Amino acid sequence: MPSSNTKIVCIRADSTVSLGKFGSFSANALIGHTYGHTFEILQGGEIQPHHQPGFDTADITSANNQTIVDDPRSQKLSFEEIERLKKQSLLGTVSSSEIISSLTANNEAFAHKTEFSKSKYIRRKQSKFNKSFVPLETTAYNLCDFFFSVNAQKTRGIRVDTLAQMLAQANVYAGARVLAVDDGQGLLVGALLTRVLSGCVLGVHDGDVANYDVLRYINEPLDSRLKTLAWGKLHYELPPFAEPELQPGASENDVLGRARRLRGHQRLADSLAELRAGGFDALVVSTRYAARGVVARLLPYLGLSRMVVVYDQCREPLTEVFAWMRESLAFVNVQLSEGWLREYQVLPNRTHPTMSTSGGGGFLLSAIYVGGEI
Repeated sequence: MPSSNTKIVCIRADSTVSLGKFGSFSANALIGHTYGHTFEILQGGEIQPHHQPGFDTADITSANNQTIVDDPRSQKLSFEEIERLKKQSLLGTVSSSEIISSLTANNEAFAHKTEFSKSKYIRRKQSKFNKSFVPLETTAYNLCDFFFSVNAQKTRGIRVDTLAQMLAQANVYAGARVLAVDDGQGLLVGALLTRVLSGCVLGVHDGDVANYDVLRYINEPLDSRLKTLAWGKLHYELPPFAEPELQPGASENDVLGRARRLRGHQRLADSLAELRAGGFDALVVSTRYAARGVVARLLPYLGLSRMVVVYDQCREPLTEVFAWMRESLAFVNVQLSEGWLREYQVLPNRTHPTMSTSGGGGFLLSAIYVGGEI
């Protein structure tokens, strides 16, 4: 959106999508368009493609801001006139570009500003009055960036560069079988599933049901590639499904209940069979528990010469695991690293780091498991 904020919405046919002060539109008008295009909201809930310039073309001139004073009286439009323009914009009778043109034309100081100041002024007004948006696909990158910005604790503070390093260091490929522990509500599992196209991801979790809330935002069928197993079921001996067939005339609730229990039994049997087949291609961990115990418990199911990657928001929980792996003969190439990411503004004559950046994206511990006593 013009304010640089991001909002997750579900687009359904014959529904209305609301973007707050930027307006609302019919979902049918957006369905069928491609991601990444800029659209402007029009009157009556319609939208149209909107040209969004990719680069700022402001250049150095002889003008300067030395004589400009921050004086509200330089704007000749009154407060009432500006409020009237805002209301007309909400109704769709006045476009945002017309409002910005009126503001600049009636600003006495605007003509004396440098080109850089003019560009900054216009961008500030565009973020306030533009009624445009860009639909983005809910990829692992976009979801990670969104949750890191609005609720980092939900996904345990994983930043996009850290997530990319985890996938790369774990050597996740299309046919891989990955053993994962994700206490970040499914962001890591979802990212693994976008890479694993013909293999499988087995997620080990707390409780009876996995809390992978982030997966509901991913527009992909995941059931065939995702298997889950509770920690308490790792060594569980599953008995055969023993419920007898229902007699003719059984109620609908009884039929549906038995079918549900049969599906649950089959899912558990498939997950146990997948785990006990062993030979997983990678072990990827993001846990709030002691990482050493988690890794040690799952190592028997990992194939030889395969990667172990452990993430944590802080360094201290990983230092114990790092020392343990360095002393053990079962691991080689043990590395503990911290990611660093800084965004840059790239504009003519104004390329520099942004003024604010994230404090950290977490720490990664990686090693190659070669077998032997741990």
